[in-house]
Amino acid sequence: HLQTMLRLKAAGEPVEIAAVCDVYQPRLEAAAKATGGRPYGKYKELLASPEIDAVSIATPDHWHARIACDALDAGKDVYCEKPMTYWKDLGQAKEIVKAVKRNGRVLQVGTQGMSDDIWELAAARIKDGALGGLLQAQASDMRNGPLGVYSPLSNDWRAKPGENLDWDTWLGPAPKRPWEPGRFFAFRSFCDYSGGVATDFFPHILTPLVRTMELGFPYRATASGGLYQWHDGREVPDIITLMIEYPEGPSLMLVGSVSNDTGIPMMIRGKNATMLFEGPGAVIEPQRATNPEGKREEIARTRGASLDEHWKDFLRCVRTREKPRSSELLGYRVIAALHMGVTAYLTGRTMEFDPEREVARPV
Repeated sequence: HLQTMLRLKAAGEPVEIAAVCDVYQPRLEAAAKATGGRPYGKYKELLASPEIDAVSIATPDHWHARIACDALDAGKDVYCEKPMTYWKDLGQAKEIVKAVKRNGRVLQVGTQGMSDDIWELAAARIKDGALGGLLQAQASDMRNGPLGVYSPLSNDWRAKPGENLDWDTWLGPAPKRPWEPGRFFAFRSFCDYSGGVATDFFPHILTPLVRTMELGFPYRATASGGLYQWHDGREVPDIITLMIEYPEGPSLMLVGSVSNDTGIPMMIRGKNATMLFEGPGAVIEPQRATNPEGKREEIARTRGASLDEHWKDFLRCVRTREKPRSSELLGYRVIAALHMGVTAYLTGRTMEFDPEREVARPV
């Protein structure tokens, strides 16, 4: 994110990195040197600075909500990495939505794929009835290999809690535990801080589907998978399949893995046609049984996804006060489904959503 902002500044975007913050001194010093920003070890001290207009939150998941709400209440706009909040407590997402509204602030969730305009173009065709009634959608994010950010064996010999790393602050709202390098350097593999693949990968594929089909909160979710390959101390599955049902449809299937990189095509199935996302955009293939006169249609993107484009959208909204492409409202609906999915996987129970109370409960 820092390199992206520096690149945008060099290209003429009106952005200045005024401050940086980290609990790990080597990273803090490197960030300050690279950007010229004033270094802070405590985020609340940074938020107290009147020269700061907006903040970027790239902490582990369990800190997202608290820092975001504090930043919003301090009058700052927020770019918050995905997932918008920690998976276990859906109330955190609701608090962010309230804080954005209460303070009249802007919040962008860091699902940079949302700055691909194919989702806007596809949504328009769906709204026009190109697919007929929506039935089902599917997508995957599959990877393989000894990913360092998932390996509990990851370490940095420089890390010395109590000297150059504030371990207690890093734990924050999470359960208090003794220092373990793997928890710090591979937090995604521990349920205290992350939902693993489900909350790390799935926001990138669920968010565009929710936006394109204009879905609200889910009705029901279940999950399957397991820790079959990486027996190295991690707590999260190395492959997971999440099934999400929405009121009156459609149903969604998401597959994620860190043990195999062969994915499934991303598509949306309707009664009259199927929309397949591939190549330069999307293709609509008619269903001959219900749409015999339908013709194949190609939809070409005009703006591809990138971190640069996503940051440009956020900076534009900071100036215009518009909603960004991946706002807190979209983030809330996405984390609701993921909260239900991770809980379903860990408990072996099907989860249902109560739309009146906006809470999920096991069936």
